[in-house]
This record gives sequence, structure tokens and C-alpha cells, in this order.
Amino acid sequence: MDEKIKAIAIGKDKDPYEIPLNLIQLATYLEYFNSNSKRDLKHIFGLLDLDSSSRRKYENSIAFKSDSKERMKLQIINKALTMELLTSGMFGYIDHPAEVHSNCLVSRYQPQDAVDDKHYLAVPSNYAQGGVPDVQIDYEHYMVILEVSAKYQPSMEDYKKQLSGALKHARSIREKGYDKPVYGILINERSLEHVVNKEMMKEVLKDIKPSEQISITAISIDEFANLGQAMAEKYEDDISKIHSDDLLHVLKATVEKGIYGKFHEIFMERLNTVKSPSHSLWF
Repeated sequence: MDEKIKAIAIGKDKDPYEIPLNLIQLATYLEYFNSNSKRDLKHIFGLLDLDSSSRRKYENSIAFKSDSKERMKLQIINKALTMELLTSGMFGYIDHPAEVHSNCLVSRYQPQDAVDDKHYLAVPSNYAQGGVPDVQIDYEHYMVILEVSAKYQPSMEDYKKQLSGALKHARSIREKGYDKPVYGILINERSLEHVVNKEMMKEVLKDIKPSEQISITAISIDEFANLGQAMAEKYEDDISKIHSDDLLHVLKATVEKGIYGKFHEIFMERLNTVKSPSHSLWF
């Protein structure tokens, strides 16, 4: 597998940022979120330089009041921000996007030996704020946006709010003049395997007009993590051969299945149909 560190763009100015984890690490650590283990999450925060000592080192602190409950917000911020970074990094392996853009907030650290203001290090500071999708990936003929949530055991109200948020962000992109299809993918703990989640998805989808060219689907954190692990392990030699047209095929097939769409399963089916000259069973 290509172990090269993936770069994404972060913040409103699209500063370059290198994800310090390979695909199998991204997918593996993503699975830790469902356990909600403070010990595991603290380890991941450290890998991404979001722990307290790293935040001090890069002058990436967040001002809180002295009350302990206020300081606890850093755990929530780090968890949500880490989810955005992990999913952004994984999408960099799924195909060949020109740019994977995480809308997280950014701090700029300028080393003491910097010769001018142009020499700085952009570091993620806080999760994406309201009004923009968490992650945006632009292609020549379509766009993918990710709405992610690291919330532990989200309620149905949370689920509906996140689905509605994905639709709202897609419509906002459309209103700004983007005239190509927009595919929104919600990633949180809930899976479309369960009837109650299907029904909520159905309620949101019925309000989308075909003329809007907007599609919304959802997969669980575990399903997305399993997809990443399968790509890293089974397709380690051929992962670089995946292209945006393969992803578009998967997105269209998922949308056609509506509330029964299983993005992760359809993606794996697509991988098995693409042949490789060197591997008769792969690509």
C-alpha cells in the first residue's frame, strides 16, 4: 500500500495540512469512536497534535472560562475535530480528488526561525462551524460533501438534525451557483441497516426535488471504517487505481436504492469489477 502521507486543505483559506496517519490507521482509529473510551480518544488526539501539550507548543489553545465544565468542552471539540480529520484523510484514498477540504477552524503557528509572515504552520483548532459542510470534495463533474458526527449514541432527533443539515449545506452550495450534482454523505453511529433510521432518511429524501440535483445518503462509522480497512488490506497494491468515475458509479447506485442504499457495500462490489493487468481478481 502507498504509505505516503495524505495532504488535505483545512480552514477557510484552504491551508495545506498533512494527515500523519496512513489508511489502515485512519480506519482503525475511526472504529474507536463508538466505544467512547477516553483513554483511546486521548491517544488519537495526541497523534494529531490535539493534546494539551501539543496545543501549547503550537499556540493552538482555545480560551475557556475557569469553570471545569467549560474546560470539558475541549474533549468534545477534539472528538468532533478528529472525526472530521479522519474522514477527510480517508477520502483522499478513495479516489483521486483534486482537493479534499475540511472546513475546520485553523490556527497558524509561526516558528521563531520564520523569515517572514508567509512561513507558518497551519494546525486544526476547532470543528467546522455552522453554515458549511464538515468536509467538501470537488470533482470535475460533481461534488461530495460529508456531514460527520462523533456524538456517542445519537438520538433520532440528532440523526434528523444531521440529515437536514447535510441537505441544507447542499442547497447552500447550489444557491451559490454550483450547477453540478451534489452528493451528501452522513457518517455517524446510526446505520441504514435499522428500520427506524430508514424511516427518518425517507422523511428527509421526500423533500428533495429531482431538479435540485441533490442526493443524500448515510453510513455508520463502523461501516465507513470497515470499508477503509478492506481497501487497505485487500486492495493494498491497487488502491491508487480507484478514480472519480468509479466513485460516481457507486454514488449513483447508492442513490437509486434510496433508503436501502449501502454505500460501503456497493463500493466494495465496484472494486471487485475493476480488473488490474497484474491481478486477475482485483481491479
